[in-house]
Amino acid sequence: MERISNYQLFTLTFLFQTGTTIIFGFGASAGRDAWIVVLLSSVFGTLITIMYVLLMKMNPGLTLVQWFPEQFGRWIGTPIAWLYPLIFLFDAGRIVGDLRDLIPATLLPTTPPIIFTSLFLLVILYNLFLGIENLARAGEVLVPILFLLFSIETILLFSSKVIHFNYLLPILNRGWEPVLKNVYPEGVAQTYGETIALAMIWTQAKDPKKIMKITIYSSILSGLLLAIAVVLAVTIFGEDLFERSIYPLFSLLGIVSVGNFINNLDPFGVLYLTTTAFFKIYIKIFAAIKAIQQLTNIHDHRKLIIPVVILVLYLGFSISTNIAEHIYGVALLIVTPYVWVPLFLIFPMILLIVTWGKTEYLKGKNYK
Repeated sequence: MERISNYQLFTLTFLFQTGTTIIFGFGASAGRDAWIVVLLSSVFGTLITIMYVLLMKMNPGLTLVQWFPEQFGRWIGTPIAWLYPLIFLFDAGRIVGDLRDLIPATLLPTTPPIIFTSLFLLVILYNLFLGIENLARAGEVLVPILFLLFSIETILLFSSKVIHFNYLLPILNRGWEPVLKNVYPEGVAQTYGETIALAMIWTQAKDPKKIMKITIYSSILSGLLLAIAVVLAVTIFGEDLFERSIYPLFSLLGIVSVGNFINNLDPFGVLYLTTTAFFKIYIKIFAAIKAIQQLTNIHDHRKLIIPVVILVLYLGFSISTNIAEHIYGVALLIVTPYVWVPLFLIFPMILLIVTWGKTEYLKGKNYK
């Protein structure tokens, strides 16, 4: 079995949680208070990831799809477990849909979306055959580079004299209602609830005792990074433009102008997008394949790679037909409340209560 070091697991978790959120406007409907949405989502989201790690500790050596049959029994637990690889593949298809809509609108307006998405997934397919450890080694190298680029971007934005902190005022001018509506369920589920997919690879960690710290550190760091990015977007574009823009965090890169020699940092955005999207799609597909393998007892998981990747490509082009339907029609109105909330929040909470109850019952029985 492939093994993942502590730092490698941290990089995988951080890149997964950041995902395509680094490009979109997190909590944009809260306007200038979106940064509060990010911070509160990070706090509550971290608590959710702690719940996942507690479930792992209560079910040692088992993955996500093995927790439910172990605690609920075969007839109840197995059907619930099957829902997770299905949603992982659906989510991977949605990220492909993000690329389908974003790339033509920002980078390659004349290139058919099927071309670059197919090539993108072809690279992922190749890496799926190489294994998760190979991806983890790539994460070790890429995370410091991304932090460096983000630092450079922030410095250049300040140097461009386009930041106006007064755009953040007055704080909470609309009250707490729009903030809390963005925090739950979308804020905590979008980045942090999705972390449950990593429960499919935690059994491959070299030091399982450190998973709790790694997950907490990653959740806090990704939250801080996103909060800084949102603050930059609001203080540069202002509340109205930030709310209306579909890709405000990506648009920041075109604002940079220092002298006559540093202009437009779109290549930074390309690197952010391709790196984080690559890791998130890969982990979603890998988690789904591993889950299907364990649920069906298939000996060689590599038999599933090609058909699964083709399915993800198909989903990316069939789930929605345009960006409005993709974000508002599918994600906000259907997926978040009716899919993510049950699978990422309700079922794990019930599982935690049942597992804890059974553990306490067995302790009491043994004590007697």
